[in-house]
Amino acid sequence: MYVCNCNGVTRSLVDEAIDAGAMGPEAVLAHHGCEPCCGQCLSEIAEGITCGGMARIQSRSLIAAE
Repeated sequence: MYVCNCNGVTRSLVDEAIDAGAMGPEAVLAHHGCEPCCGQCLSEIAEGITCGGMARIQSRSLIAAE
C-alpha cells in the first residue's frame, strides 16, 4: 500500500526506514532519497513512527533481553 503517492513510498518502505532509525516523516522520506511534495503523507508516516515504530522497537528490546 502506498503511503506517499508523490514519491512512490510504500508502507513497507516506511517500516524499513523506521527500523533503520528514522525518527520523523522527513527522515523516512530522506532514507529513500525523497523529499515531501504535497505533504499529505506526513501525518500517516508520523503515525507509523509513533505507533508501529515503537511497537517494533519494544519487540526487539524484549527479544534482546531474553
